[in-house]
Amino acid sequence: MKRRNFLKKTAAGAGAVALSGVAKESASAALNLPGSIIDDFSRVDSLYHGPEWESLNPGYWKIQDGALRRRLKNYGDRARRTGFPYHSETHGGKEMETDYDPSLPQGVLWRRDWKLNDTYEISLQGTFHGELPEVPEGDRADWKMYQPGYGLIGLAIGGKNLFESYGKERQATLIGWQDNGSLSVIKEPSSGKGKNKGKGSSTAKGAKSVAAPALEPGDSFTLSVKVSSDGEGLAKVTSTFTTGDKSVSLERKGVPWRLTQGYFGVVGRGLIDFEINGVSIDAKKNEPLTIGTADCCACYPLGDSLKKVGDSWQVKFVGVFASDGKQAEIRVSDSAEPEGGWKTVPVAGSAEIVNNAFRRNTSVVTATLPQSPAATTLYYTIWKDGVDVTTDGRIGTDACGPGTGMVGDVPASGSYVGRLPQLKAPYKLCGLSCHAITSGLQQRTDDGLKILGGGDDWQVRDQPTVEAYRHLEDYDFQVMVWEDDVWYMELVLYPPSTDDAYKVVANSIFGPTSRWQMMRHWNVINPGDHDYGMDDVKGPEQIAIRKHEGLGQDPHYMRRNFQIVHHLVTGAEEVDPLANPKKWRAWKMPNRDFTFVILDSRLWRSSQDTEIWKDWGWGHVENAYDRADPTRALLGEEQFAWLQQVIRTDSARLICLTGINALHTIWAGNKGGDTAFDQRDRVAADYAGWVKAGADRVIELLAERDGVVTVYGDVHNGSIIKNKEHRLIECSFGPIGRSGGRAVVPGFGPSMKDFDGRELDVVALYHKEHASPDLKKHAPGDPFYWNFLEMDFDPAQADPKIGLRVRNMIDPPTESPRGGGSLQETASESGRPLTCQLPAITTLPNADVRFVHTDGRPVRGTRSLEDGSVPLKGLPDIKPGTRLIVTAFDGEKSDSQTVVVS
Repeated sequence: MKRRNFLKKTAAGAGAVALSGVAKESASAALNLPGSIIDDFSRVDSLYHGPEWESLNPGYWKIQDGALRRRLKNYGDRARRTGFPYHSETHGGKEMETDYDPSLPQGVLWRRDWKLNDTYEISLQGTFHGELPEVPEGDRADWKMYQPGYGLIGLAIGGKNLFESYGKERQATLIGWQDNGSLSVIKEPSSGKGKNKGKGSSTAKGAKSVAAPALEPGDSFTLSVKVSSDGEGLAKVTSTFTTGDKSVSLERKGVPWRLTQGYFGVVGRGLIDFEINGVSIDAKKNEPLTIGTADCCACYPLGDSLKKVGDSWQVKFVGVFASDGKQAEIRVSDSAEPEGGWKTVPVAGSAEIVNNAFRRNTSVVTATLPQSPAATTLYYTIWKDGVDVTTDGRIGTDACGPGTGMVGDVPASGSYVGRLPQLKAPYKLCGLSCHAITSGLQQRTDDGLKILGGGDDWQVRDQPTVEAYRHLEDYDFQVMVWEDDVWYMELVLYPPSTDDAYKVVANSIFGPTSRWQMMRHWNVINPGDHDYGMDDVKGPEQIAIRKHEGLGQDPHYMRRNFQIVHHLVTGAEEVDPLANPKKWRAWKMPNRDFTFVILDSRLWRSSQDTEIWKDWGWGHVENAYDRADPTRALLGEEQFAWLQQVIRTDSARLICLTGINALHTIWAGNKGGDTAFDQRDRVAADYAGWVKAGADRVIELLAERDGVVTVYGDVHNGSIIKNKEHRLIECSFGPIGRSGGRAVVPGFGPSMKDFDGRELDVVALYHKEHASPDLKKHAPGDPFYWNFLEMDFDPAQADPKIGLRVRNMIDPPTESPRGGGSLQETASESGRPLTCQLPAITTLPNADVRFVHTDGRPVRGTRSLEDGSVPLKGLPDIKPGTRLIVTAFDGEKSDSQTVVVS
């Protein structure tokens, strides 16, 4: 038996290696496989399969007793592809199906470092441990998982990307032993339709299945797939299964050569228990790829956790690691290259790396910063068990294909360090939403930018276009705002394990580009419905579906996802899977002049059901519980009361808030036509504005003061609008990878009324179909409309300034903003018009100033200037002659006075 050592260092820095697992000789000696052993799995027990392998479904596998073992049970593994009941209602009007088969499709574990382009032979050796179990109480015997033949041990060849799995093997061929006693071609690419016609396996000849020896617990077996030439452009694929002295082969001739070329992997399906003891390759002329690794998937600072404790500033970092570990440490310096190196920098914070039901190798580290983040830019590195794992070893290797958009100023080695940009005015924020990780890739061609791929060329990519964020550093952003549909937990699959769920997250925001964005900026993450793993997650229904069985979805799946999401976005160590998350929060900058507010308009709103007492005599009245009913709530009582306090007491001169998707009803629902915003339309009902009374209350509240901007994602459109009556600014942004922007309502234009009659000025619209508010079409050659929102807030001016621009993700800041316009105005131009004037007020300099009624009711907060003057000229909604108490507090001293407004 030959052995080749493919392990070699590359120029890509730490973590970048050409991976071909080097097995221990003692374990390899027990293997009887042709070619070279590339992995005998002789490593410590772990839920992690190792850096040599990749999968959409890592939860199908584990390392146990020196072998790759199938995992047959996971937390939340009985979900199904569905939306909330509203989906059933609007897609055919049927009741939601609550009885379904939760059997899982096959999972493929791909080898990362071999993308084969010549003849080869792949072999595996394994041990069979358990036959199909008895059907337990509560399960149905007719489910696929309990049928003979559903159990599978196999090999996959011809993979075009590392995430063809879970029934999404569009370019791969799957061959294996089934527990009904057969060796079969389980799946091979079809002949295709349209542009893919003729690219499939219609030329292949030979049986697809033959009888094979049965396996008993304890039996050893081997399975091999050999690919050889069968004439010009064709291949012969010979598969052989052996156990003991029994062997059977299956031969397919005339297979299109392209279908045999690509990655290879191992396959498992069903409830049979087995392990893989070793995998080998007879590589012929093939050579391994140089594949880098990033053991730190990401370690990002949660900006909204920043707070002052005593005389020091502390912030939470969330570290997510690919493999097991014991402890994570953060080191922070005021230099990217500290004297003496990063080892000499004191540890700013450390925490345990945790693996449990809803956490997979994560650590929440509270770090104490060496200086105020308002004073200077700081830098950090992340250490795992004493090793610096900050570098992204994938960059500069074959792991970064054309879907990697990041170029920026990042070294080709990926050896950047984390950065905490200085937090002082002007504040520059980047709004990001709707990042999907699959389908085509926009590339430069002779005809300009074109989206290539899609269809059978399904892929997972880091970014949707080449040159994505190429100019991001030129914007000088301090904060990345990841808002709504951040990782689309269920878009590709309803992940049947905690591992698979974290893989979805990693594919979405821990790719080389997004990791760089997260680790070079402060972050705010505010998830949307898809991020919890089910479309239209909102209202009391999302609580019910977590608490009760039989509602058409696995409650354990939903509980697990709620735990994962809350953990990743807030840094919570423990999460109650049944509690409704109270994740509204406000991040006040160290200089106290700007506040960013994070809200949740989904989980605390009223039900979107418009029928009440339907079974008790009121069924003949359609929409008795109308969407405009005044008792409907958008934020819930507790959250609204909290927001009311913030608006009326916060001393920041400018406030930006996120988390309320579409207060103004400018986006159409799913039905179109004259019913663009139908009561029973699930898409229309997903907007915050569908809850009319709740939206009205929020609009009226936010307009009580000037300098308030509300921004959101979710709708897959970029826009900037302003309410004429209340002078409230509302913006949307995204997608940054997805498509399918919401249609506009009839009558949409630069000056319009929304569906509920509110008069609006539309400053910008950047839509899949439209390039401006007048619904002008995009020009030929324009890039696809993937976009982010550039936000500038400068409270340092006498009249604070607000700047808002929609940007294509490939644009430099010198490019004209997208959407036909941008907004640049002062705070005094926003909020309801003043109804009274304030006298000149002088108080403590650089202090928080608050105005309250004489009975204690709060009115407004602001900041005094360096000379103690209060720049506020007047107040809305206050009658002339009203007496107000003005208090000031600078952190040590206080001052109080009474004024009468005129």
